[in-house]
Amino acid sequence: MVKMTIGVYKSNKNAGRFRFHRKKTKKEWKHYFIDIDEDYGNTFGSEWVSGFKARILKRKQQYKRTFVCTNCWKRWTQYVPKNCHEVDECPFCED
Repeated sequence: MVKMTIGVYKSNKNAGRFRFHRKKTKKEWKHYFIDIDEDYGNTFGSEWVSGFKARILKRKQQYKRTFVCTNCWKRWTQYVPKNCHEVDECPFCED
């Protein structure tokens, strides 16, 4: 069971329960992730985290990018770190 971070954002604690949040409510950090499990598949999840843990998770955040293979000209999407613009292997090519 591995948690792949896809976002860390500030949100109001009571944002989902009411239409408008109460005044003088502080925003808290929320961690959005994809839980990768071989038995049950991939599931989306979220949890509240502290400010310190949010900074650590921001560095490990993955971004969804679209890549094109120069050999077979097929496109695919993949989660990669922030400054990654190239992928070494194509999932469609055998070589």
